[in-house]
Amino acid sequence: MQNFEFRRLVRLTLVCCSLFATTPADAEDVAAPAGEAEEPVVVMSRGIALLHQDNPAGAIPFFDAALKLDPKLTPAFRFRGMARQDLRDSVGAIADFSKFLESAPDDAYVLVRRGKAWAEQGSDEKALDDFNNAVRYQPEYAYALVGRGEYLLSTRDYAGASADFERAIALKPDDAAAYAGRGSVRLAKKELAAASVDFSKAIELDPTDPYKYLLSGRVKKEQGDFAAALAEYDRAIALDPKSSDAYIDRGNAYNDQGEYERAIAEYDRAIELSPKSAPAWNNRGSTYRIRKQFNEALADLNRAIAIDPQFVEAYRNRGRVYEDRQDWKAAETEYTRLAQLRPDDVAAYLRRAAVRQNLNELEDAAADFSRAAQLAPRDPQILVHRGAVRILQSKWNEALGDFSAAIQLDVKFAAAYFNRAYVYEELRQPEKALADYTQAHELKPEDPEVLVNRGIVHEGLGDYEKAVADYDAALKLDEKLVLAYFNRGNARQLQKKTVEALADYDRALELDPQFAWAYAGRGLVHLAEKRPENAEADFTRALELDPSLKAELDERIAELLK
Repeated sequence: MQNFEFRRLVRLTLVCCSLFATTPADAEDVAAPAGEAEEPVVVMSRGIALLHQDNPAGAIPFFDAALKLDPKLTPAFRFRGMARQDLRDSVGAIADFSKFLESAPDDAYVLVRRGKAWAEQGSDEKALDDFNNAVRYQPEYAYALVGRGEYLLSTRDYAGASADFERAIALKPDDAAAYAGRGSVRLAKKELAAASVDFSKAIELDPTDPYKYLLSGRVKKEQGDFAAALAEYDRAIALDPKSSDAYIDRGNAYNDQGEYERAIAEYDRAIELSPKSAPAWNNRGSTYRIRKQFNEALADLNRAIAIDPQFVEAYRNRGRVYEDRQDWKAAETEYTRLAQLRPDDVAAYLRRAAVRQNLNELEDAAADFSRAAQLAPRDPQILVHRGAVRILQSKWNEALGDFSAAIQLDVKFAAAYFNRAYVYEELRQPEKALADYTQAHELKPEDPEVLVNRGIVHEGLGDYEKAVADYDAALKLDEKLVLAYFNRGNARQLQKKTVEALADYDRALELDPQFAWAYAGRGLVHLAEKRPENAEADFTRALELDPSLKAELDERIAELLK
């Protein structure tokens, strides 16, 4: 229950608001605080009137004056806290709400408002404590449940948020915010049809709130209906032409359709309306990155981070810019910062792992994949990535374990069979390699590289006919696959089909004139056919391109000359 002083104030406020309500035209008449002779409650009521007219800046001097007249008028702290919160002064709002709660610790409304202010400050523990207390003091107060649900949604606790929104709807079936909240949970979980129903209900209950149209537009965009999404954003802008969020969302829709100029124009408008909107700067920077305007992208992303140093998407996008510029160390720094800000962000570890592979920091890359696997234990793709790093480290048994575990999670994951087959080759288990390549081919018959690799195993087992058949099949899928021509040339050379082998090496070199091994292979055919000058020219060119071939090439030449 509210205390007596506050209940009496509410009745006075209602009367005073009717007496002192102002219109925009006469707002200046109450722009200055009342004089010392006026009652503190009357002075405060003038501030409340302005607060109700969405003029929090004009309201604050009245609350200041009321508190100067009567420092014990605790409800003035409540309303001044609301005004400060509307002005995004979360520190001042917390101070005022805390002062008010000293005399009314069970005021669920103020607890919710302070909880939101704590959340803006990044004080998650204090925020959740306020939301929990609000629900504890008034368990059937829908506003408290919606407030906590919105906070839990922001922390990606979808189960907890959904439970609060469901309960709020049961208590107050006409609560538009509860439907909007539940729809937001469903949108986050990609339950798009259900989310659309919730947003439509929220709009039906409160058709004057532009934000609900934005939510509806977002789900329509996710459904791929860009025309419907744009229509919703247009409605939001019609209701509030100064809504920077609406322009950001409309820019996102154009961006998704590849209309980058129009997207940038929308973000420009959002920035004009709200120069301190980190999302607007971030999104425009991301679009500049897509257009490969890297300097402009970095300038925008730097601005977003300066505005909000906790804005994780800006670090992610800045990392992508550095990746595009192949500045791997800078990218690594960005993803490290992102992981610090959001330790449970799987994508942060995956991107940093990829960067560390490019830096040849293989142990650190494997550690990042391990962390990602802990966070997403049901994702076989992460295990395949880690297995690939372990291949680079020549840790064959560990790689084998990763690919086998990935297959256990998804028995139709072609890449896992493909990579495990490669490991079996390295472990000198060709029959198992053949079985895995065959499985990979059945799962992904359009991939020619699987056939090339299986052909190499057949070739190693001396079954040249099957090897050539695999290379033929690969070339039917991709007639410009250099490795297929090269390996078929090798198999035909072993079959003593020198004319066909030469044709394959020629074709491989036509497609890739820098392919050292193709020169070496063609040179061996010339040598076998007693054309030493041709052979010498090819061997020389092969070693010019890749001197590391010398030992193996010398061995092959010695075998031919026996």
